[in-house]
Amino acid sequence: MVANWVLALTRQFDPFMFMMVMGVGISSNILYSFPYPARWLRICSYIMFAIACLIFIAVQALQILHLIVYIKEKSFREYFNDFFRNMKHNLFWGTYPMGLVTIINFLGALSKANTTKSPTNSRNLMIFVYVLWWYDLAVCLVIAWGISFLIWHDYYPLEGIGNYPSYNIKMASENMKSVLLLDIIPLVVVASSCGTFTMSEIIFHAFNRNIQLITLVICALTWLHAIIFVFILIAIYFWSLYINKIPPMTQVFTLFLLLGPMGQGSFGVLLLTDNIKKYAGKYYPTDNITREQEILTIAVPWCFKILGMVSAMALLAMGYFFTVISVVSILSYYNKKEIENETGKVKRVYTFHKGFWGMTFPMGTMSLGNEELYVQYNQYVPLYAFRVLGTIYGGVCVCWSILCLLCTLHEYSKKMLHAARKSSLFSESGTEKTTVSPYNSIESVEESNSALD
Repeated sequence: MVANWVLALTRQFDPFMFMMVMGVGISSNILYSFPYPARWLRICSYIMFAIACLIFIAVQALQILHLIVYIKEKSFREYFNDFFRNMKHNLFWGTYPMGLVTIINFLGALSKANTTKSPTNSRNLMIFVYVLWWYDLAVCLVIAWGISFLIWHDYYPLEGIGNYPSYNIKMASENMKSVLLLDIIPLVVVASSCGTFTMSEIIFHAFNRNIQLITLVICALTWLHAIIFVFILIAIYFWSLYINKIPPMTQVFTLFLLLGPMGQGSFGVLLLTDNIKKYAGKYYPTDNITREQEILTIAVPWCFKILGMVSAMALLAMGYFFTVISVVSILSYYNKKEIENETGKVKRVYTFHKGFWGMTFPMGTMSLGNEELYVQYNQYVPLYAFRVLGTIYGGVCVCWSILCLLCTLHEYSKKMLHAARKSSLFSESGTEKTTVSPYNSIESVEESNSALD
């Protein structure tokens, strides 16, 4: 019984599962630094962070078990082809480093908050956060560059061309979608994560000036590279929207993925430019220098700050646009019904499936971007509207994450208990039986994967 349950759970692994860590993790970050702080929100953030860590550990262990079982039954080449060349799976590896970043950010916030209470422990924790950040950056680069190369290298003819005249036409019709961003957005996320701790007070005691400078430069290069890459893909996706129109009902939540680089990009550039100003103020004092040097010392950092503010507002403006388009697209399917051929059950746009998770992290990034703009510039000009917007986006992110988490746990429990009652997941002929995805009670695993394709 236990062995069957474990085997059934192992076979359900999909890289997409790390999106649960993303949603719950960013919810913990939002609750910890909520625009309108409260003690009970801090307590809730600790609970959400613990849940995010447990999910991350569980899914990471599940991924390792799945790798072992898959290679044992088939081969590593087949595993590589299925999970790194097949676009039904490879795009979702980007959820892994993004989920890890939410944990890194929370640990960094804890380290900064306890600097005075426990300096030694805070310093050790910050060193751990810094090392973990470098690991995450390496993973982000491997995924962004590696998966992109595999997609560009050749077509993976898993299902052939179907009714299309060529692979080119099939690719243009089926795969020019917003999920292409999932392997690139991690670069935006990891660049913004660097900004949360690089110029913090505890970093001054843990690392020297050269390490801070190197980190800032790499952070800037990563952010610029990622934003350019993201907008190239968004331009391609705009072309797809004009040609193929908005996604079908089961995939319409993928539109929210476009919010991710907008909110996280604005959050990252605000932190980056503010850190440049802090770096100049820390290591370029205005004592005993010429008038020209003094002007440059003051003007150059503020030029970066102004560029950061303008860039952040531009990205947030696009984020508002994508928010409205996404909501209107969902509402356009409100009265539409789809009937499952095998079960006869009726699907509606509000029928839970794993695509619901695609809304959590992007809404959270918009909350972070709006709140950071308010925090940095409200002292110069009233920007309370951005604080309110950050609260709205943050509230939606947290509530939606809780909803998705509860629905996912319910479906997992139900489907795993059902699968464990079977003597084997394989028929006597050696072919795998159809196993219903825990993300949607009326879709098979393959059909469920299309929810974010």
